[in-house]
Amino acid sequence: MPGKHRSKPRETRRGKKARIFALVKTASEADGLMCKFPHLAVYKEYGLDLKIEYVSSNNLDKKTIDEVFCLLKCNMKRAYEESDWGWSDTAKRDELTDESARYLLAKDANEKIIGFSHFRFDIEESYPILYCYELQIDPEFQRKGLGQHIMNVLFVIAHNFRLVKIVLTVFKHNIAGLNFYMKSMAFRHDETCPKEEEGKCYVILSKFVDMNEINR
Repeated sequence: MPGKHRSKPRETRRGKKARIFALVKTASEADGLMCKFPHLAVYKEYGLDLKIEYVSSNNLDKKTIDEVFCLLKCNMKRAYEESDWGWSDTAKRDELTDESARYLLAKDANEKIIGFSHFRFDIEESYPILYCYELQIDPEFQRKGLGQHIMNVLFVIAHNFRLVKIVLTVFKHNIAGLNFYMKSMAFRHDETCPKEEEGKCYVILSKFVDMNEINR
């Protein structure tokens, strides 16, 4: 007669918190990530020939920081000025150089940054997540699939570290951005997204990566 099945002990709140913290810590301390995904470390579509690098803010030199900032400002300053947030050079530079900031940089043969993503590993609503702060592509190279490729790399990274979802914020008046994330990338309104009646100038979107972590 078979023995009684013993159910798996339920994880304690403290144990779950420690496990989630460990996941985020492991992700944050990782280095040389693109070596693990060599097939994603290059982008050769639509006539482009780019390499994708992973780097933490602590390892960014001044030239790279300036390039990233200029591309962000070129693409987004007007959108910020049209929002309730406004634009601040100082605040944006501080955000880009925060010690928790991580980057995917798409560079051409001359080391020029054609596009980038600024993201962070974080904990939200007791779940380990990847928060995408920025996805910016040089206007000359938009609509060539690079943004989608970078997002796909983020999904692979998030899955590699068993993170639950990718979260990001988009201005409501950024129609092109909303269409890209919701139609092309299948993002949906996150549970933390402000309600319409709150009158916020933005929405918070997310897409699940690893549902197993929710059920643990």
